[in-house]
This record gives sequence, structure tokens and C-alpha cells, in this order.
Amino acid sequence: MTDTDAIEGRRDRKKRETRQRLIDAAATLFATTGFAETTTVDIAESADVAQRTLFRHFATKEALLYGDMDDLRIALRAALESRPGDEPVLEVVRQAVLSLADDHQRNADRRLLQARLAAAVPSVSAYSRAVVQASWEREIINAVALRLDTDPIADPRPEIIAGAAMSALRVAIRQWTTGGGRADFVELADGALSAIADLTSPGAGSTDH
Repeated sequence: MTDTDAIEGRRDRKKRETRQRLIDAAATLFATTGFAETTTVDIAESADVAQRTLFRHFATKEALLYGDMDDLRIALRAALESRPGDEPVLEVVRQAVLSLADDHQRNADRRLLQARLAAAVPSVSAYSRAVVQASWEREIINAVALRLDTDPIADPRPEIIAGAAMSALRVAIRQWTTGGGRADFVELADGALSAIADLTSPGAGSTDH
């Protein structure tokens, strides 16, 4: 390793540490003071950084609230790419999403805070759907299109599958949040995602007379 590599490594580590301090400070203030009542000045002071440093990492309070979700999005991409090549596409998506589901158990307080604020604050709800969920959906669309060897603009299947997966995940999150995070989120997510395959299986929706 060269001196330049070492310097760059320390610089990157400091950026990650600063970013995490800001995310943690924001979560604490949002939970104790309230989202609307907390300012970016408050967050910067709590994280012991200048406000301009905060804005170098995050453009808005909503981005701060979901600041740890980008790592999960990257993990989702890796999980989708690592699935066996001959695995049915719906199972690829189900298993990849489920591989990240235990994050809700490990970070229950953070995930409950995000969900509750999204339900109560319009700007948070809009950011969650337009930025966070949309970015996850794009990862699934790209992975499914690659698996099917198709153009997702011309072929509706990747977007339909991704949309169904995200809808299932939203249902699981709503059930888990309503129960105060006490339920097993992996089980809830598995049930919701499995319902997609159940509904698309032969004979689904038929009624015996």
C-alpha cells in the first residue's frame, strides 16, 4: 500500500464515520424531539460537525432519516446477483429480499422510527416512496431484466415483478409496524412475498363449487 492509498483510506474512513454520526444523531433527535422540530443545525451540533459538512453528505432531513438504506440497496443488488443462474426469477427476488429482512430485527428501533414518520409526515412518506423504494425497485427491475435477457422498457415483466415485490414488502412493513415491531419480520416478509407466487400459480383464484 502506498502513502497515497493510506491517506485515501483514512479519508474514506473519516467520511464514513462522519456520515454515521450524522445518521445516528438525526435518528436520536427525530425520536426525542420530533421530525419537524429538529433542524439541520441541531443535527450538526449533536454530531459535532459544521452544518456545511452535514450538507456535503445529506441534502435534506429526509435523506438523513434514511441515510443507512443505501447500504441495504447495494446489499440487495449483491444478493440478486448471487442467486443461482437456473433459479426461477420469482424465487430469485424472494430469496434476495428475504436475505435482508432480518435487518428489521437488528435495527428495530430505527426501522420503526422510519415507518412511523413515513406514516405521519408527508415529506417523509414522499421521500420513502420516490427515493428509497424506487431505488430498490430499480435494482430488482435491472436484475430481473438481466435474468430474462430482455429490455425492461419494451418488456413489462421486470417492472411488474419488481412492483409486486415492493408491494409485498410494504405490506410486511405495515404489519410489523402496526404490531410495534414484535412480530418476526422475516416471517411476515416471507408470507407476503410467497403470496406473489401463489397468485401466479396455475389455478390461482379458482373457486371450487
